[in-house]
Amino acid sequence: MSVIEPQIGGRRARLCQLHALAPFTANLLFLALAGAPSARANVYATNIKLYDSAATPPPLASVSPANPALLLPGRSLKMDYLLNDDATVGVVVEIFYGTNVLRTISLPPGNPGTVRGANSILWDGTDDQGSNAALGTYSVRITAAASGYGGWTQFSDDFNAGNYVFEPRGLAVNQNTNSPYYGRVFVGNAFEGTDPGRNPGDKVGLQKLNADGSSAEEGIFSDGGWPWAGNTLSPWKMEVSEDDYLYVADRASNGLVLRFNQTISPASRLMVLRNDNRPGGGSAKLNGPFITGAGTNSQIWMADVNPTNRVGIRRWNVAAGGALATNDWGLTVVQADGGSDLDACPYDVAVDKDGRIYVVQNALDAGLPEPNSKILRFPANPSGATPLTNADWKLSGAGAFPGAFGIAVDSTGTYVAVAQRGVSANNHTGAALTVLATTNGGTVTTLAAGSSYDHVDVAWDNVGNLYGLDNFSSRWRAYSPPGANAATTIALQSVRVGNTVAPPTLSAPAWSGGQFQFTLIGQANASYIIETSTNLQNWVSVLTNSSTEATRPITLPAPDGESCYRAVVGP
Repeated sequence: MSVIEPQIGGRRARLCQLHALAPFTANLLFLALAGAPSARANVYATNIKLYDSAATPPPLASVSPANPALLLPGRSLKMDYLLNDDATVGVVVEIFYGTNVLRTISLPPGNPGTVRGANSILWDGTDDQGSNAALGTYSVRITAAASGYGGWTQFSDDFNAGNYVFEPRGLAVNQNTNSPYYGRVFVGNAFEGTDPGRNPGDKVGLQKLNADGSSAEEGIFSDGGWPWAGNTLSPWKMEVSEDDYLYVADRASNGLVLRFNQTISPASRLMVLRNDNRPGGGSAKLNGPFITGAGTNSQIWMADVNPTNRVGIRRWNVAAGGALATNDWGLTVVQADGGSDLDACPYDVAVDKDGRIYVVQNALDAGLPEPNSKILRFPANPSGATPLTNADWKLSGAGAFPGAFGIAVDSTGTYVAVAQRGVSANNHTGAALTVLATTNGGTVTTLAAGSSYDHVDVAWDNVGNLYGLDNFSSRWRAYSPPGANAATTIALQSVRVGNTVAPPTLSAPAWSGGQFQFTLIGQANASYIIETSTNLQNWVSVLTNSSTEATRPITLPAPDGESCYRAVVGP
């Protein structure tokens, strides 16, 4: 037993670390599998949580490799997950020990565990032969499969409350397989609707949704603590970065870009691109953003929508802390005008996995006739030493892409999608979602075409589904590519099978305002009982602490005299 005995305001309190149980000593074996899904698919699992079936589900924010689930003998492990669509061929859950499959649980289509929305199944800790799993660490992966559709098909529900947004402008989907928020959909509303008191989609700000269109766990709406103008320009377009940040443009401020965490908490808000970063002597009107890289390797791409004296496609490198350096004007990577194939108003930009640059040119904003609306692909320009002027391919022509408003490339670099509003703000003839092949710009499919649509933005998830924003009907929609498919998602948490809980350690004792405080470091998803004694022989329980976290701050009323404290494993 080790004892910490600090002086605390004239009183003494000891933290006694009692090692009555041996620590968990099983080797930690983690599944060395690729994080990306195994196939392109319309159906896939997200929001995976692993926990003791007798406990409450952990919050999504705590789901990580650092917080493994514990499975004790005689207990069952609960596995929660969400499907964005029905798994019409079924779901297979595999438990791995190292690289070997210990247990396979197959769920036939139409049964619990295979339907769109929230699902849960149990693992009793046995292998495929019914024997108990050995002590150790296990990994879980979930494969959902579907027979698919005959063509590109909308599978989202227009009547679902979460798909409604009054005046949509920005759309993004989390593609990060190593994020607990994998598959999360973000939508911005840029004008107050008729009933903001009751309908989140009528509020000016940002909506957070699961892949099936249900509300995010912590709530569907947030303004991030930012005073969005709500004048159809604010909030504007948005992207999720590789390191799990949401970047949102405020075009009412000529392209100000803010960064938030995945819950869009006000405390996470960071002003990334500011007025002192706007080129052209501060006159540029920046549209976008698109984000590549992560951490200090992050780059922000924007398009200058000025009808004259524009700076084309601009790129910035973020500084330490995530913001752009003061008076960093960025670098022109694609030139506008001056003999460039980009000869009118660049309106949105996307970059594929190989660095190739895709641009929509919106003739309406430039005051030019419709044949000047174009879709262009430029080669990669990693150094940016010389601005690009010659496109690999460009598409234009009378009525070809009227009102081109948004562009997005899928995660494999196979398809590029374009959102088109139509020939004018009040005449949506020619509106469509157009999917093109990245190789040559050939048309793959045209969706939701006609004057009863008004497409303002487009995005992809990581398994090949297309998402579009329709301002005419105030809806965001999801479309599946055709064909049978299957996708695998690996749970971020591992599972520790054992017969003991890691013993706790106590540290950092302090006294403040009549309260005794210290830190307990134990095991995530375990319970500990805090006991006190004045003689180290007779112990009295004063608190039972349960948490999804391994490190927990403990606060108790300060003792009247000398006391000793310890923590023991609870039920």
